[in-house]
Amino acid sequence: MATWIAHNTATFTQMGGEGVTWVGQAPFTDERHIFANLGDGTYFHSGLLAIRAAFSAKVNITYKILYNDAVAMTGGQHVDGELTVPMITQQLYAEGVRKIVIATDEPHKYPLGAGFAPGVKIHHRDELDVLQDDLKKWPGVSVLIYDQTCAAEKRRRRKRGLMEDPQKRIFINERVCEGCGDCSVKSNCVSVQPIETPLGRKRTIDQSSCNKDFSCVNGFCPSFVTVEGARPRKAKASTGKTAHLENLPDPILPTLNAPFSIYLTGVGGTGVVTIGALLGMAAHLEKKGCSIVDMAGLAQKGGAVVSHIRIAQKPSDIQATRVSRERADLILGCDIVVAAGPDALATIKTGHTQAIINENQTITGHFIHSPDYDFKHEKLRQNLLEKLGAEHTDFIDATHLATRILGDAIATNLFILGYAYQKGLIPIHHEAILKAVELNAVAVEFNKLAFHWGRYAVLDFKAVEDAANLEFEKKAKEIPQSLEAVINHRKQHLTGYQNKAYAERYELFVRKIEAQDQKLGRQELSLAVAKYYAKLLAYKDEYEVARLYTDGTYLKELYDQFEGNLKMKFHLAPPLLSYKDPKTGQLKKSTYGPWIFSVFKILAKLKGLRGTALDIFGYTHERKTERSLIGGYENLVYSLLPHLSLHNYDVAVELATLPEHIRGFGHVKECNFTSYAVCSKRVGI
Repeated sequence: MATWIAHNTATFTQMGGEGVTWVGQAPFTDERHIFANLGDGTYFHSGLLAIRAAFSAKVNITYKILYNDAVAMTGGQHVDGELTVPMITQQLYAEGVRKIVIATDEPHKYPLGAGFAPGVKIHHRDELDVLQDDLKKWPGVSVLIYDQTCAAEKRRRRKRGLMEDPQKRIFINERVCEGCGDCSVKSNCVSVQPIETPLGRKRTIDQSSCNKDFSCVNGFCPSFVTVEGARPRKAKASTGKTAHLENLPDPILPTLNAPFSIYLTGVGGTGVVTIGALLGMAAHLEKKGCSIVDMAGLAQKGGAVVSHIRIAQKPSDIQATRVSRERADLILGCDIVVAAGPDALATIKTGHTQAIINENQTITGHFIHSPDYDFKHEKLRQNLLEKLGAEHTDFIDATHLATRILGDAIATNLFILGYAYQKGLIPIHHEAILKAVELNAVAVEFNKLAFHWGRYAVLDFKAVEDAANLEFEKKAKEIPQSLEAVINHRKQHLTGYQNKAYAERYELFVRKIEAQDQKLGRQELSLAVAKYYAKLLAYKDEYEVARLYTDGTYLKELYDQFEGNLKMKFHLAPPLLSYKDPKTGQLKKSTYGPWIFSVFKILAKLKGLRGTALDIFGYTHERKTERSLIGGYENLVYSLLPHLSLHNYDVAVELATLPEHIRGFGHVKECNFTSYAVCSKRVGI
């Protein structure tokens, strides 16, 4: 797994042999030291032997033992035996290891006399980089124990009431967000998800999958707000009368002259396996035969999940448990990526197999390090349509609908199951399915409601969209496509940013490019300039960030998503007030209470000072660079026009889109400035 994820990871070995490859390599390389990762479960059953071997060989290595309180890979079981962090330190000390440090998200949980080995020091996880730099200098074997409960386990235990669930949420002001992806890099979290907006791809938090680690706020960006006392808001439709969901007409269910095969796809942690379990119990209640084969893989870590479900009149009718090639009666796609994969496509028999596909696409790990990653949604959709046929396929935005109505994306899979049932694609009566939900004894009423809403979506999809207020949301997020639409949108934005004259300056420049485009019968260059010239003009200084918090849109979006007695905290690094990290030289973020909102209101009113002698923020290197980019971009575009032809047109468009990559704040943006400057020099700008 490490070799898949990390960019500088070499070699792998069997579980329990971690680091042993280094014993053989060390004498033959100039590399002085390495780190080796080791899970607590692996340490417990055999990993200590690997550490013993490294110690005996006297190689320079640091073992990073992840104490996550569970065998997280295979379902969150407890380690088979007693194992505590103090016990690990004592055992390692007895083996001869003399450099042992602990990094944890909760340093305060260990009182004096906790039983640690001599010399062991406890640090907050924020000091991890400093600790690792120090450990690299230690001769021989050293150990860093990273003590933090598995995020997936935390979320699971909170749902079961076994762990305190902090009443705190992270909210991103997407208009302030630059889409740079630094928050994803800092947190390595797939709950920080992309959202496409009229001003490009930004970031949002999937509240349903968020494990409340809160490390995403370390991204160098002022768009993150911690909201205490917040609960995800449910649509009024789910909290009011639900008479329209009662006594829904039953569909004609499939006959079971032969076993009915369901190929269920999804992503780990979203309740996919639970759907198979519910169908299995429902079939049992109706005295039918049912086989379920769950292909979980790396489900615990957000990987693909596939369930082969076969339902028959009686158990003896089922001769094979897997859904084989071209034998699926139903593809129940809770995630379009897995549903459009080669294994799923192979089970489809064109003209026979039916499919219910969730349009929502769960992001993959690639997005964390590639903020512009192309999810190829349309390609996946087209692959399914070509194989299934449009008349055999239903695409629904189940995640969005279920979340808007019920307040939690975990309702998605029951919603899809209800939809498939009402389409007549599940060979079990709804009463048995609901009884199985009751026997499962987890969020019973919530899950029943999700199932009913899914059924209702088949009967009156428009009513369900209205209940979720989805059409209004789509219009609010409508992305301008044509040149005129983009120009009008950006003019409105720039008028709010500065004033009407500023917006007119923008339009005048774009119209000049449009006139040149018309001579060639093209429009792509004008469209690129219309987008990226506006982006450079509206650089996010302190006045703009303040405006984007106080013009009413932010508060509306916040209260649309959450309810409760909300208390906001802002995570900012004001350039004139913040101090620098002595190690990195980068500004450090600080937390500010709700009072900062009053400061925002004052700053927003002072936007007229922008670029003048009285602009105290305008003297920083970052602001000077941002202003210089505007003139530089104008010169670049003007320099392209005299030589513009159909032969070099595509190159000109590519050059005009270069500002797309100038994103972020502070040192993040500075890094992107450098990349832009390198590209500019290549073309002689």
